Amino acid sequence: MSGPKVQGLPGIAANITFLSDCTPKLCDMKYATMDYRPNLIANEIYLAFFALFLVIQVIMVCPFRTWSYTAMMFLGLALECIGYWGRIAMYFNIFMSTPFLINIIGLTIAPVFYTAAMYLTLARIIRHYGTHNSLLSPRTYTLVFLTADIVSLVLQSVGGGMANNASSKKESWGGVRVMIIGLAFQVFSMSIFVIVCAIFFLNVRKDRVRQKATNWAAGKVDPPQQHVKGYKTFVVMFAIAFFFILVRSCFRVAELSHGFEGKLANEEVPFMILEGGMMILTTILMTIWHPGRYMKAEWKKAKAVPEERKFSIGSGSSTNGNGYYPNGRPGMAAANPTQSQWPR
Repeated sequence: MSGPKVQGLPGIAANITFLSDCTPKLCDMKYATMDYRPNLIANEIYLAFFALFLVIQVIMVCPFRTWSYTAMMFLGLALECIGYWGRIAMYFNIFMSTPFLINIIGLTIAPVFYTAAMYLTLARIIRHYGTHNSLLSPRTYTLVFLTADIVSLVLQSVGGGMANNASSKKESWGGVRVMIIGLAFQVFSMSIFVIVCAIFFLNVRKDRVRQKATNWAAGKVDPPQQHVKGYKTFVVMFAIAFFFILVRSCFRVAELSHGFEGKLANEEVPFMILEGGMMILTTILMTIWHPGRYMKAEWKKAKAVPEERKFSIGSGSSTNGNGYYPNGRPGMAAANPTQSQWPR
């Protein structure tokens, strides 16, 4: 026996006994897990894309040694592959619930690991530009937002499990609601993350202005900078990638808000664009602008840079950049303009 017995039900061909034997030609699509069969070629392309980038991420860890970042990306990409494998399986049997739930759980949970990789990256960015510009320590940011990711992951996993083991549509809807809560919590925590990041980079910008004003008042000019080439672009791409995931998460909340039988949950084009498309763009950005290219040995640092070193968003410098105050904060130099701002 495979699947529920459907023999004799309206819309079921006379030669069909179990739901697993159904095909779109022999059974009414109202018995299917969705109102459409996933596009085979499109989903195969998506699966191949995420599988390719999973391999690329594994290869990139060798020169960069960003083990924690790569671990999160590996898990996220692996779940994307599993999710699209589920959608391909749905093409061949749209009436069975197992491929459908593999698709739902895999693709719903995968971005949690992407954002975890981003939270780990932010901690290093804060250390680079100076912890004095941050509301919290880099370690606190990592702990707070990774904890939020774990809560979101647990809620979505529990919801998916409830939906998988449901014996009725009512029980299945209960699981969907738990998944929605998990997704909504993810959107909430990501929104808070956006706010604290905005405050941090605003403080970095203000810090740079103060530092330049101090140098001008002291009659000094900035010393030659040692740039980490492309660091500012990396930060911008990091922000854009995060925005793509936020858009995707908002879409999934809207999609599941009316359950698996809702109109949005049964349309493939919006799904392929706002779920798959957003995650593809995010994956490209997080691979091309891999943090290992810009942080190298800094990724392993567990402690923040010394308080006398401050960095501005424009310099992208890791040593003696725009924000390096050898004699302390700008206020000290301003109070004693005869004191040399830079070591001779």
